[in-house]
Amino acid sequence: MAGMRCPILAVVDFPLLPGTVLRPLVDPVPLSPVPLVWRKGLIHPALADLRRAAAEPACAEGWLEAPGEGWLPAVDRVVMASP
Repeated sequence: MAGMRCPILAVVDFPLLPGTVLRPLVDPVPLSPVPLVWRKGLIHPALADLRRAAAEPACAEGWLEAPGEGWLPAVDRVVMASP
């Protein structure tokens, strides 16, 4: 961010850096799907544990449920709907 002077999107509790400005995005809140990805054919003994560790809080906290007031670009909506 500092080197390129480009805006970034971050979580709301991102630490403020000298010279930065925090501007919350609201009405509607933009949604950002962040997938868990890995190389096709990769077999690693910890991958199943990693997926389980991510799935448990995602299910318990409703991470995969989009809030009704959120905004998601149409292209992301299509990708998220595919199996």
